[in-house]
Amino acid sequence: MFSVNGKRLITVSLSLFVLFGVVSLSGCPTLAPMSSTKLEIGGDLVAGVLEAWNEDWYKFEVDKENTPLLLIFKNMGDADDAWLGYQINWYYKNKRDLVLLESIEVPPTGPANPNNIIIEDKARIFWVAPYKGTYQIRLYGYAQPVSENKKYQLPYMIGLAKPETYTDATEIAAGSVKEVNVVGDVISIFKLNASAGSIYRIRIEDTLSPDIVEPANTLEDIDVKIVRMDTDGDVTTVYNGKDALIDYTLATHSTDQNKYYLILENEYELGNVKVKITFEQISAGTLSASATANTITITGKEAKAYKLQVESGKTYTVTLQNTTGVTASLVKVESNGTQSQISPQFSVPNDNTNEYYLALKGIDESTSASVSVTFNTVT
Repeated sequence: MFSVNGKRLITVSLSLFVLFGVVSLSGCPTLAPMSSTKLEIGGDLVAGVLEAWNEDWYKFEVDKENTPLLLIFKNMGDADDAWLGYQINWYYKNKRDLVLLESIEVPPTGPANPNNIIIEDKARIFWVAPYKGTYQIRLYGYAQPVSENKKYQLPYMIGLAKPETYTDATEIAAGSVKEVNVVGDVISIFKLNASAGSIYRIRIEDTLSPDIVEPANTLEDIDVKIVRMDTDGDVTTVYNGKDALIDYTLATHSTDQNKYYLILENEYELGNVKVKITFEQISAGTLSASATANTITITGKEAKAYKLQVESGKTYTVTLQNTTGVTASLVKVESNGTQSQISPQFSVPNDNTNEYYLALKGIDESTSASVSVTFNTVT
């Protein structure tokens, strides 16, 4: 599981890289290669095999100056592959010319470990692309030829990710659907554009048809967290779960000034799962206390919400009937943003500042329900 501390996410990485100011082994290319494999920030990791005295080229685009990003590089080899060293060179492409910006080198570490212990050589390098345009990444392998029987190859995975900070989080507007890759070892952070005094539905789903694969099989390694950040920058967890399908109701207080974030992490180091994030605002009506039942229709995966009109110091009860195919939740929202589920019978405190909601959601497309809702005071 991941943890949150203050204004930033705290992550642990193992980096065996040594930073050099110049390229010392193979010269410095000055022209862009004829072909390169494309990388995207937040896209898939790419697998490759690096060989001694050979090079692999990658490229990526940034659309504005000073774009922050993470380079993810994973040495997938075991101890027998430790005879191969490698460089990672960063270039800016100025027309056809290449401008070297940075070079990182990992020397060979042979001889091989006699117990064949796995080498977890991986890096998570924060970097800021200074210019708008095209960048090239060059991987170059080299070896110390001690034994002719050694295979000078290094299997690896490489990719680019957004920085794991709240400041650099991707924004998701209410009413939008976003498909994202959740890559192993990378924490994906999204800012939810939630307004005060509103209620939202957040769904995390697989992009594959359930006729092809059960969602639980692809999402079982995905951890989901929703947090809120107050005006002082302090962060509190609102939701923390690991379910096959996430369908969460988020309610905000009418005086709410918090910021809300969705955080996804793939626990499987080599995992790469595409998920669909749906963030929708639920139109909220009102319910006043009455002995008369209200009929609310729910069709398919439809969601409806109602703000309960309460008075300080009174006790209320909510009775639901005909709820087949519908999930219902009673939510209390405090003025500081704390949200909690409450029982069908609840008491409102004196000098109340809390707000109360009833949310109804259809489980699947086959739902067709006429829910009877009675909201009344207890005498």
